Amino acid sequence: MLKLSLSSLLGFLLILIFSHSSFSQLTWADDAAEIVFENCSACHNDNGIAPFSLMDYESVSNNSGAIEEAVSDEYMPPWTADDGYQSYAHSRKLTPIEKSTLLAWLDDGMAQGDLADTPPAPVYSNEGFIQAEPDLEMTMEPYTSTATFNQDDYICISLPTGLTEDKKLKAYEVVPGNPTILHHCLVYIDDTGNYPTDFSGQCVGPNDDEGLLGGYTPGAVPTVFPSNGDDINMGITIPAGSNIVLAMHYPHGSAGEIDQTKIRLFFYDDDVEIREVLTYPLLSNWTFNIQANTQAEVMAQYGPITEDLSVLSVFPHMHLLGEYINSFAVTGDNETIPLVKIPHWDFEWQEFYFFQNIQHVPSGSIFYANGTYNNTNTNPHNPNSPPQNVGAGLNTSDEMFLVYFHFLEYQEGDEDLNLTDLTSLPSSLTEIKVTEEAFINVYPNPTSETVRFSFNLNSAASGSLYVYDGFGGIVNKVLDRGSLAEGFSEYSMDVSNLSSGVYYYSVRIAGFLKAGKFIVE
Repeated sequence: MLKLSLSSLLGFLLILIFSHSSFSQLTWADDAAEIVFENCSACHNDNGIAPFSLMDYESVSNNSGAIEEAVSDEYMPPWTADDGYQSYAHSRKLTPIEKSTLLAWLDDGMAQGDLADTPPAPVYSNEGFIQAEPDLEMTMEPYTSTATFNQDDYICISLPTGLTEDKKLKAYEVVPGNPTILHHCLVYIDDTGNYPTDFSGQCVGPNDDEGLLGGYTPGAVPTVFPSNGDDINMGITIPAGSNIVLAMHYPHGSAGEIDQTKIRLFFYDDDVEIREVLTYPLLSNWTFNIQANTQAEVMAQYGPITEDLSVLSVFPHMHLLGEYINSFAVTGDNETIPLVKIPHWDFEWQEFYFFQNIQHVPSGSIFYANGTYNNTNTNPHNPNSPPQNVGAGLNTSDEMFLVYFHFLEYQEGDEDLNLTDLTSLPSSLTEIKVTEEAFINVYPNPTSETVRFSFNLNSAASGSLYVYDGFGGIVNKVLDRGSLAEGFSEYSMDVSNLSSGVYYYSVRIAGFLKAGKFIVE
């Protein structure tokens, strides 16, 4: 019997794609649009953080050169973790087939096809991803960046919560006021309420082991701690009288631009018992020094740990000289637990990578990390020319070697929990009403078992109806270039297996686009 390796099978599939394209030309409507919508549009929309939208054929064709270069180099979509090393929730990595199809379409003249057959696009809000009223929202005063063309601006904004009692955090979202200039924002809980606002341009926030909650980077989604609304509720307690500290980074060249970022906090009900999540850089090295004109390896380890841990996420951190970083754990039985591998480190894109499934790291295990740094002229990101000796420090021109984790005490069965299912975006059941838009009616709304889409058309037409989640990912193609009869017709969708939250429907009938949203309870 003939056996094909995974790489051979993938190669065979790619050959089929290109063979198909030689007989049937790839088009925007038939092939490229769905790839762009699902993988690029979360940032590249009219309300997004990217500098241009990619929500239609014209905008994509006008930016085809930049798209081809970014996709070829795998710089976009922004996702630096190796998905072959570990599986993560909400991965933005293009599959090999998606990448090859998109590049082939770009290279073959970008035929548009019948635009009326273009898949209906995702729907996004200018108020952030979470379509619900936050329990607490804090907005910084307008700030004008003082970054120059050769100096970044680092500031810290301390925002009093005004809480008179402890609250249990379920989710939070940082919404940049000026997404084109906010490089990143680290979020800390200052339980003393004394950390000051600092406009010195060199503030990077409290010590990393003191109250780090998480952060924001372009393209990152809100942080939602695992919960099923029943017996699984994980989160972080925010003490009464505490402040939230936003450590902001505005890149060089942003001088004169104004930002007014806000953070939206979502709490559990006071009577909900939560499992407390800790955020901590278990792995760190503050003693290294990288000599000028050399490449160096830096390592760190932590353990053996004395209790079983459930690890939710991992966030490796280096600065401009970093080239590679890898982290894993080794159990007392000498089994390796892969955590994260960044083959090509990019300071511009950093985030907490939540695992697809919680990683159980048993007692007796040791956490490890190793990374490589390039302090030569061959590193285009080297801040010094000529290169200089660089040691560990807080400034961007210094270096860091840290690996943060969200983790908590292990309970039996944690490793079976799927974090994609348990980290759906919070929703408000009072926000969305039954929607009637011209030719479509969606009901019941909210729903828990089935949602129905009914049409009343003056004449027969072809059309598509897609359902998306809050991250822009396709949940269901209820109707895919199907035929709709004149008069009344109805389609139903089973939602009993979906996590509670907001979902968007997008429908294109005879070239006309309509969209709305519904809630799964």
